Amino acid sequence: MSPRRAAGAALAAVTTVTALATLTAPLGPGPATAAASGPAEGAFTVVDAELSWGLNDESNNKAHAPGTYNFLSAGAVPDPGAGGQSIVAPGVWQGTRTRAWRARSGRVEVQKQQPDGGFATAGFAGLSTGVDGAPLTSTAGPFSQHRVVLGGGRGTVDPAAGTARLQWRGSFSVVYYSGYSFFVVTDPSLEVADGRARLRATLSGYAADRDDASQWTAVPPREVTLADLPGDLVLPAEGGFTAEPAYRGVRWSPPADAPRQVRTGSSWGAFPASFLAYLDRVGTAAFWYSSGGTADPHKVPRPLTVSYDAGRPVEPPPGSPGPSGPTAEPTRPTTPPEPTTSVNPEPPPTPPTPPTTATPPTSPAATPSATPPTRPEPPVVPPPSAAPDPTQPAGPPLPSQPPASGPPATPPGVQDTAVAAPVPLAAAAVHAAGAVGTAGAAEPVADRAPQPSPPTWPWWLGGALLLAAALVTVHTAHAVHTARAARTRSRTTPSPRGNR
Repeated sequence: MSPRRAAGAALAAVTTVTALATLTAPLGPGPATAAASGPAEGAFTVVDAELSWGLNDESNNKAHAPGTYNFLSAGAVPDPGAGGQSIVAPGVWQGTRTRAWRARSGRVEVQKQQPDGGFATAGFAGLSTGVDGAPLTSTAGPFSQHRVVLGGGRGTVDPAAGTARLQWRGSFSVVYYSGYSFFVVTDPSLEVADGRARLRATLSGYAADRDDASQWTAVPPREVTLADLPGDLVLPAEGGFTAEPAYRGVRWSPPADAPRQVRTGSSWGAFPASFLAYLDRVGTAAFWYSSGGTADPHKVPRPLTVSYDAGRPVEPPPGSPGPSGPTAEPTRPTTPPEPTTSVNPEPPPTPPTPPTTATPPTSPAATPSATPPTRPEPPVVPPPSAAPDPTQPAGPPLPSQPPASGPPATPPGVQDTAVAAPVPLAAAAVHAAGAVGTAGAAEPVADRAPQPSPPTWPWWLGGALLLAAALVTVHTAHAVHTARAARTRSRTTPSPRGNR
């Protein structure tokens, strides 16, 4: 081939490759790609943003009522129809088959921190355990370490202008005291403009009363501010960001009948005013501002994270600020066991001990000398802390728990993993003591007075009595025989007057 033809062929090949590359290349960078692959110039569109937030430690804590917990749920918890109800394993309203707790609902998921520091989809049993799988036994920590994650956020971000508008669709619920009170957060949105950044959402819930469980009224939904973020929030051109909501030093003036805000200490503060105003109608506002109790440090909000691409989420930096502090290294990366206490606010009632029939006493000769078997002692179960923290103020009104109507029903196809609630020591002692005797009088065996033995007769005295009875019988028979013989002779003897 001549040099001229070779050059022409090479030029044609280059032209063909260039044309193919042009036809197959996208018309422009996609919104999520621009956010995740490199810095974008000016505003860009986001189609799958992710929001992750654990709210605060108190929402991942053991509640003050015995056997109850505070936790998060994906989706909207359904209305139980009355106050004083609780969510029990495997996530249903007690005594029903109504599913109340969910780990996933659409693009909303509840995740639990794992021993290696990562997160995985939550399970109902983990709501009452720490990261290491140990049961939560104190209201002062450790905490269950859950967070809610929403995907599918859409909107625009303009890093140069410092503005953003992102909208998520979906709901999650914040459950306190295992369901005595809860509220639902729907369709959160991030708004950054004019030097102000805030997370807003629509709240819905039910007004409850701690002293009157029959009080259970729906509160009309209202849009509120969930979190005020720093006004100087820097919007990165890629990835996303983590920010700590405002709380410390924020003032709140509660109604006259609510606990006052305590403004001393390192953790005093409050969530946004519109959020507290709504929860005041629900009855749980005091859980979200400093009221002077030992739980005040747990009310401080955790940092929240916004990722522009849910497929490449931004994880908070190690040791990021927040009430929980840095994540400790795991000491035993094992599978979390089932909780020792279910999410059941009341322990099951102790059944009455049936009366037993006392054994009649026997003579010492008939009693075996072997030691009778000993009844095994019942396990010693720590009593639940029925009284709230004495340093905690009256707090928000919460309904009282009605008597349990029996174990919760298990929905079809769902295995019930509930574990029996602990029985107080007093009940265990009564049950153990009532095993002997009657149900009305449970007294120890050792305290009973010995029963007197029946009287016994000497053997010789019985023999004498038998001999005397025999003699009397013989004597009587002889006398009767003699009398009869005499009467017979008198009838057969001839009269002297007849022989004359």
